[in-house]
Amino acid sequence: MRRVGAAAALALTASGGLTVVTAAGPAAAVTPAPVASNGYDLSIALAAKSIQPGDSDVVSGVLSEAGVVQAGDTVILRARPAGRWSGHRVASAVTASDGSVHFTVQPSTSTHYRLVFRVPDATPAPVASQSAAPSTTVVARSAIATVHVVRPSSLSIRAKQRRRGDREVVMGQLRGGGRALARRKVMLQGQPVGGSGWTTLAVRRTRRNGVVEFLAPKAAGTQEYQLGFAGGPNFAGSTSGVVTVDGS
Repeated sequence: MRRVGAAAALALTASGGLTVVTAAGPAAAVTPAPVASNGYDLSIALAAKSIQPGDSDVVSGVLSEAGVVQAGDTVILRARPAGRWSGHRVASAVTASDGSVHFTVQPSTSTHYRLVFRVPDATPAPVASQSAAPSTTVVARSAIATVHVVRPSSLSIRAKQRRRGDREVVMGQLRGGGRALARRKVMLQGQPVGGSGWTTLAVRRTRRNGVVEFLAPKAAGTQEYQLGFAGGPNFAGSTSGVVTVDGS
């Protein structure tokens, strides 16, 4: 199956909100081991695991057979938006002399990508169907690599009197993508009123409803508090407003 060829890339607009633009250079971050078949290996890598809305990422791979890189073979890029059951073909490119292919993608939502290599079937098609597309068989599939498109998050905050005792509770809710975000770490940060630097006082995870509560620390004088979320692969970080609590 070895054929000499140059690297190629495809520029097109795919359905499902995915845009494939001109291919770029090699990617950096490597995903889990590929799924191999019939002696072929097809790796996959991403330049970045998460991107901001409107940004692009690079999906790369290397095709080899029995440890020997394969040049001049066509590799297909398939995509499946997160939350959907079926995927679709978005582009194809010819492997370079080092067996590599590169695709630049610009998904609007988090998307799973996979590289596929197919070869023509050994049995020729009947004469009556010569005009039909040639039959092919998949001989190598890469692992799945997911590009996460980061969505914005928001944090509310309020202070309320504790049922027992004279200390107040600082609480808030973390939301993103139109829903409450559970099991995310939220920081309680404080400073004296009029201060210029926030100090992280405690860290807790949100409950199933996205709510988190902190007991306001005992402090001399009036204090300001805010809540902070550092963000992650799916949601950007956010900071709440500020509440003032009398610590005396």
